[in-house]
Amino acid sequence: MKKSLLAAAAAGCAIIAGCNAVQTAYIDASGKHGKGEITYGVHNMKDGKFSITDNGVTCRGTFPDWANYTVVFPVSCSDGRSGQASMTRPTATGVTVLAGEGTMQFTDGTTRRFAYGPKGAI
Repeated sequence: MKKSLLAAAAAGCAIIAGCNAVQTAYIDASGKHGKGEITYGVHNMKDGKFSITDNGVTCRGTFPDWANYTVVFPVSCSDGRSGQASMTRPTATGVTVLAGEGTMQFTDGTTRRFAYGPKGAI
């Protein structure tokens, strides 16, 4: 059910709002887990939205644009934590797939790593 909702949201994003979407997942010693999404404008990488959910806790954030290769933006989570996320997109010439890793640094001192990429790659 969750996968079909994510697929429907990504499809709706592309059709209605004219945006791109990639999936997110946490990375730790046990592997990849949790699911989420990053959406942003098709032609301008603006109006970005980030979310990731794991064990019933959702963290969200927004960023105005991803014009630079690294974007840093505030995040807040449903368990009350807040902090900053940082994502760096690929810089190699000819790279057309948006995929990579990022970190969230929370005000309580904890850090979570996450990966992002096209559907099925994460």
